[in-house]
Amino acid sequence: SELTARAAVLGRLVGELGGVFARLTIADSRDSAAAAAAGHMAPQVATASLNDLAEVALHFCALRHTDLAKCGLDFWYAVLAHHLGAAAEEDDPFDEDEVSMPGLRARDQQAWAAARDPEAENQRRAEERPVLAPYIEKMVKSHWQAVRYPAEPEKEAHFDWDEFVRFRETCSINITEACLVVTPRWIIDHIGSMLEQICAKQPIAWQDIDACVFVLTGVASRAPAGQDTVIPKLIELLPQLPYHTDGFKALLFRNAASRLILFTSGYLALNPEPCKQILRFLTLQHLPAIPPLPQGPDPDAKKYCEAIACDAMKMVMTAARKGIVTADGGSLWRDVVSAVITLVADPRFTVDCRAQLVFGIGQVLSVLENWDELEHMLDIFVTRMEDPLAPILNALPPEPLGSRAVKTTPDGKAPLELKLYIAAVSSVYNMPPRMDTLNRPSHHPVLAVVEKHFPTIERVCIHNTQYDELMEQVCLAFSYILGFAREYAPTSPVFVPMMKLMARCCEQHPQPFYMGLVRSVIGFFAATGSEQLDAVLVDLTGLFAAPIARQLAAAASGGGSPLPPPINAASYEMLAEALRHWNLALLAIRSAQWLPETLDATIEALPRLAEDNQAIHERTVCAMMRFLRNVLLWGDPETCKGDATPDLLELQKQAQALVVERPLPRGQALPRLVAALARLLAAAAPNGPTKGEVVPSVAEVLRTLLVGPFEYQTSTGLPAALRALPIPLGTALGEPEQLRLVQQLKMEKGDSRRFVRTVLGVAEQFAVSLKKAQFGG
Repeated sequence: SELTARAAVLGRLVGELGGVFARLTIADSRDSAAAAAAGHMAPQVATASLNDLAEVALHFCALRHTDLAKCGLDFWYAVLAHHLGAAAEEDDPFDEDEVSMPGLRARDQQAWAAARDPEAENQRRAEERPVLAPYIEKMVKSHWQAVRYPAEPEKEAHFDWDEFVRFRETCSINITEACLVVTPRWIIDHIGSMLEQICAKQPIAWQDIDACVFVLTGVASRAPAGQDTVIPKLIELLPQLPYHTDGFKALLFRNAASRLILFTSGYLALNPEPCKQILRFLTLQHLPAIPPLPQGPDPDAKKYCEAIACDAMKMVMTAARKGIVTADGGSLWRDVVSAVITLVADPRFTVDCRAQLVFGIGQVLSVLENWDELEHMLDIFVTRMEDPLAPILNALPPEPLGSRAVKTTPDGKAPLELKLYIAAVSSVYNMPPRMDTLNRPSHHPVLAVVEKHFPTIERVCIHNTQYDELMEQVCLAFSYILGFAREYAPTSPVFVPMMKLMARCCEQHPQPFYMGLVRSVIGFFAATGSEQLDAVLVDLTGLFAAPIARQLAAAASGGGSPLPPPINAASYEMLAEALRHWNLALLAIRSAQWLPETLDATIEALPRLAEDNQAIHERTVCAMMRFLRNVLLWGDPETCKGDATPDLLELQKQAQALVVERPLPRGQALPRLVAALARLLAAAAPNGPTKGEVVPSVAEVLRTLLVGPFEYQTSTGLPAALRALPIPLGTALGEPEQLRLVQQLKMEKGDSRRFVRTVLGVAEQFAVSLKKAQFGG
């Protein structure tokens, strides 16, 4: 309307005057103080005008029109920004007024210098605070009015929930910053007095309670925890409030209760009685009451209400977990966990909300000192989450479809029942270490539950490998379980079956997260010192790495196409991790039949990948070279210098034999490796040698060859490898230059940075030769 348009113009003007209002108010106060000190009567015209301007801004805040009300918020935001020193305007070098008024410019420069002094800033704010405080107090009161919902939101004309939520968040910013002027304690006490008035009236206005909660949560981050009586009283009041069951107000009021609990979870963790009261309220009243509530006018409103409520439940269970397991003689946690398990099983909640609750259950169970009780309750939880799987499992074919399996769900994601089941299995993972080593339990409770339910876990996995997000969740679950039970996992009957299951799943639908799991497992258990476990880890590495290396070599020979680059890279990162540990390296080089084949395939495929598309395969190429470098390092006597145990000496001999003596399917490794490094430098030339990590990785492998027992063969083989490159690269370096290059590399092998720089220079020289050939030079 025309009135609204005119009001908007006026409102924008008011919004722009906040900084001016703050400056004039402070100046007027100083003038009044100076006049009083001199015994004169200060003029009241300016004060009255400023008061009128403040009242106009307060009036705009309270308008039931968010666009107009924002003008009032802008005014007060500018006032607060000026007080905080965040509203200084930049000097305009073309401002004629400043040029013609050097005194004003000098004064501004002095103000800037003072603003950069923290002590002067603190003193300025302390002087301004009493002047601005009366206005900011009125601002807080008007903002409380502004954030109130209509009593019947869906009946309010032109009410937009999304827009009003954003408006409230802007109000919250002003209220939070107001704490620096009027203190959080004043705001909390003011809200406390309002709560007393609100609760004295019947019926209680839900929108007033909601506004109080909103303001309190806005200042909670600035207030010292547990030093007021208002928030505890409101928490005590929550279960007794008259919650509505119909209309949008039902969702909004429930959301306010959830918001308060979420923001006070730290307080509840420190106060057992209020915590017990809120836990009972959440599990028996609050959360069960949300699914039946009607959908609001906004389709996301109910989802948001559910999410905040479940997040509040999770945060209280997480923050107060140690108190929960000891409360009421150790009986409270059983009631809480059993009630939350019932909520998790309720399909009316979204899967994300149910996952939040699963996390909360795991947090409580993880701190139980009695592992028998933990195992029993976790078994109950997993069994309960297994019930909804029956229709899905009954519909499975007798044998897995393997790579022929396709996604059958409308959204292409795994059924949520499967995801929640895996979440329940892995919900307990961050258990604190046990201090009582004398009474060490014979088994780990989580591993025991996994072992009991492994047939179901196996069916869930092997029949659903086409759902990548589900299988990645399984890999993460196994990683958490094994990582936090690493003292018990190697002897657990379910350890090897878990890893073999992941190998079968990877064979059906390869994905990089399977190799990531194996890499984590190697990191967990490589240093255990068990020969039996070493053999398991070596076999496991070969189970994943050998087929991928074989496929890469076949693709390099024109016999197919390689797997996607992320899978290849993850496989070689896993392989490099395994060969980083001397015990696994010794066993693999000495006994594993897959390692010579994998080394042979790697040297064959390495330069082909870079020549095919270095940008796509860079991560794989670099991981391959880390694997090769680890093999070369174990053959270098300097690697085990000062720790020449028989095992390390044997590893040194075995590594040297593998590289120099042992016959591989495509020939000895060392001369082919030197030729592959030269081809990698040639492949890097047209792609910008200084870009990426390929050339530095080549330099590190070449330096490792020159500093160890392979120096002679490398020095004699490198010139021949460079000459074997295709024209014009094969002639880019003449024979004398090649010999000088080898001598320079041998002299610089002790300085990694200079060595890399020299190798980069060779690749850049190749790049110049290619450009000359391209333009007929």
